[in-house]
Formats: sequence, structure tokens, C-alpha cells
Amino acid sequence: MAPDLPIKMPGSAPTTEQIVAAQQLLVAAKYTKDAEDEEAFVQIWAHGARLIIETNGRQLAPLVGRAAILDFYRGNWSAAAHGSGAGREVHVAEPAHITRLPDGRLLAQHNAIFAAMPGEEPLLIGFAQFRDELVFEEGSWRIITRHSTIKRRAKRP
Repeated sequence: MAPDLPIKMPGSAPTTEQIVAAQQLLVAAKYTKDAEDEEAFVQIWAHGARLIIETNGRQLAPLVGRAAILDFYRGNWSAAAHGSGAGREVHVAEPAHITRLPDGRLLAQHNAIFAAMPGEEPLLIGFAQFRDELVFEEGSWRIITRHSTIKRRAKRP
């Protein structure tokens, strides 16, 4: 039997500074989304950002540009699409695997669960895999492309 070979990841090793900046960006994306902080959340995205979301096997039309992405989330927030009060979901995420792409962008691959505390026990709402490309724009790393693959519970109990 042949030995297991390491998984070949695209790109090369980023600097420690790039890894720290990318991790901070991704954490900020989750916290600002959960806090519904429009002003901070929009800064996560590059001006020409593209967001692709697949939810339970259905792909939404791609969102292109900061305004479209913010409008989408603003609509979700106003409709309490992610719950409200104690039942509002939060992201619990792992650190991302970061590589540097040949064009200088960073690739961040990471997972998250969505959970809430509507009662005495935490409730798992869903799981997501993210594949983000980050670009250095106006002195900061920002998400230029995000592909989210999400599995959500059909209904909350």
C-alpha cells in the first residue's frame, strides 16, 4: 500500500503578516455580520467584490459589488432571516487555511457552524464552507470573491 501523500494546495506560502491580516479580516466578517454592523461589514469587501452563495443545493444569483452585497444582507437583517433575540444565530468558525496565489491575492479556505441559544441548549442551525480570495486594496486586505456553500436546517424547532 502506498503511503498517503500530502494534499497539494494551490499557491505558495504567505508571510506571517499576511496570515494574521487575513485571519483578522475573516473574524471581522463574521462578527460584523452577526452584529448587523453595516458600516464595518461593508469595509470587509473589495469595491468589485463578488459573492456566490449555494444554500441547500440551490445557488443564488451572484452578488457583485459592495452595494449589492450590503443590500442582500440588509434585507436578511430586516427580515430576521438569521433569527432574533436569543434565537439569533452566530458564527463559530475555525481558523482559515491561507495560501498566496500567483497573482498576489490570498486564498482563504475555512468552515463555520451557525448556532443559536433559543433555550437551555445550543441549537445547530447550519454549516458552511467558504472559499475566499482576498485582495490588498486601499491599504487593507478585503474579500474580492467569496464562494459559500451552506447547509441549513430545514426548520428551526
